[in-house]
Amino acid sequence: MAKKNPNQMNLWEHLDELRARVIYSLLVITGIAIVAYIFREQLLAFLTAPLRLVSGSPQELLSQLEACKKLILSESQKLPPESELSQLAFDCRRFLFHGGSLIFIRPTEVFFGYIKLALFTGLLIGAPFVLYQIWQFIVPALFPHEKKYARYGFAIGAGLFYLGAFGCLFFVVPTAVRFFVGLGGPYLQATFTFDHYISFILWMMLGFGLAFELPMVLFLLARIGLVSHAFLRENRKYAIVLAFVMGAFLTPTPDPFTQTAMAIPLIILYEATLWVIKWTERKRETEIVTEN
Repeated sequence: MAKKNPNQMNLWEHLDELRARVIYSLLVITGIAIVAYIFREQLLAFLTAPLRLVSGSPQELLSQLEACKKLILSESQKLPPESELSQLAFDCRRFLFHGGSLIFIRPTEVFFGYIKLALFTGLLIGAPFVLYQIWQFIVPALFPHEKKYARYGFAIGAGLFYLGAFGCLFFVVPTAVRFFVGLGGPYLQATFTFDHYISFILWMMLGFGLAFELPMVLFLLARIGLVSHAFLRENRKYAIVLAFVMGAFLTPTPDPFTQTAMAIPLIILYEATLWVIKWTERKRETEIVTEN
């Protein structure tokens, strides 16, 4: 059966086309999620790597055990200072969770936690295919010059989302975990539940991925004439405040650390976007002068 011309399709045929695109996307996401669920333990081992870094190395564990052995077998009746004992007790408790172990406090927590992890993995990996389906649905309604910008926009938008999400996973999450565990001091032991830890990482990745779409939004607004390089430059101070506000709303915790960790890259991306918009405006002015 020959494929119909999108420009000659009626409303119901467009709805059928949309339904087919949605079904294709859901099938791909579900398929990837099933594979992710099969390899759920490997995924969990990858995501708990920051906890293992916080726990310390095996050599550090052996040194702590040796210190405990010397304290127990010591013939001297004089005990070390209380501060040293507290630090030793804290280090020993910390190493009880060596390996990045998590706990669960509800019978169904592990099952639904793995489902959440698998679905998010399917959505994250299947995002390019979903974007392609969106592109295939809307491209017939675009003019030739709009198709070029939309094609680049989808590609750059996907790249920025992955840059934010995986940049968060590899750089922000390990630092955040060390920061939060360190807040416990010598009297509080960090013991994370499976659901809370996974939700923290997934929401951090999603928040950073969405925040990194800011350059695309600004560039599109500049292309349609709603903002300009001069306007964005003059309102830079408001953009900095907005970056910290976005950091507060898009991260799962209200602490200043994660807020700042998101705000700083957003400010850098804002400055880079200003340069790109300025370059495109100069190019457009040059083209107009050449045509005249």
